[in-house]
Amino acid sequence: MRRFARVALDTPVRREFSYSVPSDLQDVQPGCRVRIPFGPRRLVGIVVGLENSPPSGVPPNKIRPLASLLDAEPLLTPALLRLARHVADTTFCSWGQALAAMLPASLRRGRARRSVPVVEIAGAMGEEQLAELRSPFPKQERALAFLMQAKGPVEVREFRNRTGLSKSPLESLAKRGWVRFGQRTERSDPFADAPKLDFPPPTLTPRQQECVDQICEALEDGKNEDFLLFGITGSGKTEVYLRALKRCLEQGRGAIILVPEIALTPQTVARFRARCGEVAVLHSALTDAERHDQWLAIAEGRLRVVVGARSALFAPVPDLGLVVLDEEHENSFKQDSVPRYHARGVARERAHIEGAVCIFGSATPSLESWQAAKEGRLRLLELPERVGGGTLPRVRLVDMRNEKPEQGKWLVVSRPLQEALGEALEREEQAILFLNRRGYSPAWHCRQCGGSVSCARCDVALTFHRWREKALCHRCLAESPPPRSCPGCGDPVTMVGVGTERAEETLLRLFPGVRIARMDRDTMVRRQDYESVLGDFGRGEFDILLGTQMVAKGLDFPRVTVVGVLDADTALHQPDFRAAERCFGLVAQVSGRAGRGERPGQVVVQTWMPEHAALRAAVHHDYPGFAKGEMEERRDFLYPPHVKGVRILVEGADPARADKAARDVMEILAPAAKEGGGILLGPAPPPIEKLRGRWRRQVLLKAPAGASMAPMREALYTLCQRQGVIVDPL
Repeated sequence: MRRFARVALDTPVRREFSYSVPSDLQDVQPGCRVRIPFGPRRLVGIVVGLENSPPSGVPPNKIRPLASLLDAEPLLTPALLRLARHVADTTFCSWGQALAAMLPASLRRGRARRSVPVVEIAGAMGEEQLAELRSPFPKQERALAFLMQAKGPVEVREFRNRTGLSKSPLESLAKRGWVRFGQRTERSDPFADAPKLDFPPPTLTPRQQECVDQICEALEDGKNEDFLLFGITGSGKTEVYLRALKRCLEQGRGAIILVPEIALTPQTVARFRARCGEVAVLHSALTDAERHDQWLAIAEGRLRVVVGARSALFAPVPDLGLVVLDEEHENSFKQDSVPRYHARGVARERAHIEGAVCIFGSATPSLESWQAAKEGRLRLLELPERVGGGTLPRVRLVDMRNEKPEQGKWLVVSRPLQEALGEALEREEQAILFLNRRGYSPAWHCRQCGGSVSCARCDVALTFHRWREKALCHRCLAESPPPRSCPGCGDPVTMVGVGTERAEETLLRLFPGVRIARMDRDTMVRRQDYESVLGDFGRGEFDILLGTQMVAKGLDFPRVTVVGVLDADTALHQPDFRAAERCFGLVAQVSGRAGRGERPGQVVVQTWMPEHAALRAAVHHDYPGFAKGEMEERRDFLYPPHVKGVRILVEGADPARADKAARDVMEILAPAAKEGGGILLGPAPPPIEKLRGRWRRQVLLKAPAGASMAPMREALYTLCQRQGVIVDPL
């Protein structure tokens, strides 16, 4: 009997394509990759179904055959195919796009590269070589400066991602003999050489034991159940995960553990390996070959525990029994490209499909999860005390309006923080300082007209990076000389604000000889840098760890007794309805890095807005109080979790074209919103109106309780297939 395969392709078109199955490819099954003729091209697609008859109205002889079968066994299980359909339906993309997000890039292409191109400087390079390139060849100068900063081989792909440059400047430098290319052969296990830690099981507290018992009971039942593990920082949530994982493995089932930051992966992997044996690792910093090998080891059942970032949620774990999202509130669990899913919703759906237990863990849960727990859709487990009898650190708000800067210096470190750091350094203790702005200064300000200097291609203030002596746009990565005058009035401009570079300079001036490790996107160039810096800090080779968000969560260093938040207002100034929630979460999370050992900790939070409710609640570690007030505001202004919402973003080459595109969106959505009882707002400029030379407009669609999503969903599917339109669930 002749058969026909339905194949999903990585395109925005919401349909599958039918192909006949040749006699020599009868082993094809749903979930296998196939190579197909598509117009004049040959593409790789996923078989999602097999039929005994051709599509209605299409003669069988008009259907082209599959070109080849790439897998002897399906790469994607029926559960993953079903999960991909759910992702497509909830993020308004095609099934093929959702399936493509599940596979490593090497499998999407149909082959895996065993080595990756790298580049590094050849010999000693310094300011003399940079000066020679600066004027005639600025791109070569920038490329050389980046490689000098890296201090070792860098993948060419990572170089292009970080600098926005092509390979051409590197090739020109290679002709000069200043850089050299190479190939790095990748191993299957990127953590093969990592030392194994001794991490013996501690005695559980009564509250920990209660949580473990409830989770293990759900595992014994073999049915899907979802938990919210709400535990203060240092309360032992990781140990609860480990005990649940141990029970899951005893049942012969597999598990997925998600962490929000790549920087946390080595520490997390070390702990889980110490207690559970070998684990697979999946995150964006792995090379194609590493991801390919890890993925196949998981699919074949050789590795039953997966630790990784967001994309690890799609790992092909056979007989999945447990899914854990640690720090589930983190925004990094939201995918910002197609498919625009949030790991929280996808994790619950996968656990439901596979009959697995799902645990969300956080000291500052997302309001979506908190609301679900209050309504009984998540089972709430609480850890209100630190293990070992420890207490939460004392938090002090410092009103920066009352602080006086050093003569001729920008105010970076307040007197209370300076005193706390001095005392800790005298006692040979360590400190973590958090500032969510990299570079030296985040803006140039004109005192005459009040304007600032923005990127020519983006509606974003330029950031000064002292190590480059350049102004950099953090959106399009364009570099330019530091501006001298205001583009509006012509008067001189001055640098304002503080980035991690300026903070490091200030600390070295205030504490001569202090050993500082800076962790931001400028210093963490290679994957090994994360592991190296955190390892050195844990061994006491640095006194202060200064960094952006990567130092704010999950880190556990017993000798850290002082934590400083240099500018708590950065998160509050974001034009986002979640700004207060993120500010509270950041302050609470970074505060939790202090006092995790036997020594008590203290936290100093610098702010120009000490009366803000989020900061006041963070000082008292009062998440329930903060959540109650924030929930009321969300209810009043119709924002999630009280409503479902979608942002539609359009762009054009100029403002007029962007306006027209937005009006077209409104014409498509207005009838559907009216029919479904939705609320349509806009069009309006987004917070960043111009990005990479394109003008943008946005429209908000909200669906209050009782609204019908069906007509609105169909309209959103239509929009997703239009070029230059982004549909992003809130």
